[in-house]
Amino acid sequence: MFGALKKAFKAGAKEVQADYSHNKDYLEAVCAAAALVANADGEIEDSERSKVERVLSSHPVLSKMYQQNIIAQTAETMFKRAKDASGRQALARELDDIKGRDDGKMAEDVYLIALDVANADGELEPQEDAVLKKIAARLGVDPTRFEF
Repeated sequence: MFGALKKAFKAGAKEVQADYSHNKDYLEAVCAAAALVANADGEIEDSERSKVERVLSSHPVLSKMYQQNIIAQTAETMFKRAKDASGRQALARELDDIKGRDDGKMAEDVYLIALDVANADGELEPQEDAVLKKIAARLGVDPTRFEF
C-alpha cells in the first residue's frame, strides 16, 4: 500500500515539475491571455489575430516547444471563447491552470507574452492595460517587476 502511495506522490511531483513542452496548460494559458488582450476593446480584428499569431510563433520559447499549427489552432479556440462573457470566464480559468506552477515562472511568462501582444502594434491602449492588470491579478504576478 505504501509503495503505491509513494509512486502516486512521485508521479504527481513529476507532473508539477514537468517541462513546459509537455504541458498543454501552458500553451492554453498563453493563448487565453493573448485572446483576452486582443479582445480588450470587445472585438478581435483580423489584424489582432495576425498579431497574436506572429507574437506566439516568433516567441523564442513557444516556437520551439509547439508546432505552428498547434499554436494557431489553440489560439483560434481561445479567440472563439473570447466572444462572450462565459467564454471569457473560461479563458480566465485557463490562467488558473498554471497559477503557482514552476515557482510562478509560467505565470510570469504568460503575463509577459500577453504584454508583448498588447505592445505588438507599438501602443498600449487603456483597455489592453486594464485587461493586463486583471491577468496579472488572476495569475498573482506583480507587473511592476517588469518595468524596465
